[in-house]
Amino acid sequence: MTTRRFLALAGSVLLLSLGLVGLASPAGAVHVTCGQTILVTTVLDANVGPCATGLTIGASNITLDLNGFTISGNPGAGEDAGITLDGRTGVTVKNGTVTLFDAGVAVLGGSANTVVSMKVVDNRGSGANFGDGIALFSSDRNRVLNNEVRNNGPYDGIGMITANFNVIDGNRVTDNNQSASNTAGIRIENAGRVASNDNVITNNQVTNSGIYGIEVFAGGSRNQIRSNQVLFNALDGITVFAGGNDNVIEGNNVRGNRGQGIFVRAAAGSFPAPAGNQILRNVSFGNTSSDLRDGQPTCGTNQWHGNLGGTGTPPCVFNP
Repeated sequence: MTTRRFLALAGSVLLLSLGLVGLASPAGAVHVTCGQTILVTTVLDANVGPCATGLTIGASNITLDLNGFTISGNPGAGEDAGITLDGRTGVTVKNGTVTLFDAGVAVLGGSANTVVSMKVVDNRGSGANFGDGIALFSSDRNRVLNNEVRNNGPYDGIGMITANFNVIDGNRVTDNNQSASNTAGIRIENAGRVASNDNVITNNQVTNSGIYGIEVFAGGSRNQIRSNQVLFNALDGITVFAGGNDNVIEGNNVRGNRGQGIFVRAAAGSFPAPAGNQILRNVSFGNTSSDLRDGQPTCGTNQWHGNLGGTGTPPCVFNP
């Protein structure tokens, strides 16, 4: 587990320095340029970029429909996110591509936003700020649905950082491998002792990540990881770090990962061993180190039931 900086929320000061889009009819496509702030429901009429600064959503309860077009940055770091939602609620971002920014879509604070049917590819942060495809920072009850998230980093394809009650469903999260020691497909991330809890990770395909497929950082609890395809990642397919309690890992297909298939780890540092996790009815085969592993000699209070795997340790991971 490699932790990162915690990005401070940018605040509404952005509105003072960026151009505004606020006069368009919600039904009509409009021309948008780099660095603008979107204040009403907006449908793009063309590609935007290459940009030194992306777009900012400056109002709640609106939609940005990319209408199949692309918002692009530049190959080097320094553009921040392609689309930033700062403290917004009820916003939908949909139907287009964001590429070559420090992050694709960044949701900073706020809640109940939706990112759907987006192609978020080749976004590369410096590590000082972003480094994600889609990132939820201290933001709750968002939905990230049916997106293609590919070749972003160095942190993750989809990241939740001290973010709770989010739904990550139906995404194709592939080739997020810009760092061989850091990039995960989906990260449920803490900042110090503040964890990300109660998130639902379902029906995603997570493949060829630079380290973990789906990663629950220290202290992450009550997250549900169900019915995902987690394949050919560079280390573990699904891993839960110390202090992660009462997570449910159920019905996943975990194959061909080059570390453990499913790994519930032991105590580490000031965090106790994970407890009360339920690992149920997963299929895990062909992973390099083992298919099923609990870091406690008798699995502690973690419940392993109905899993199928070729190799595993200790024996309690094969409980019927």
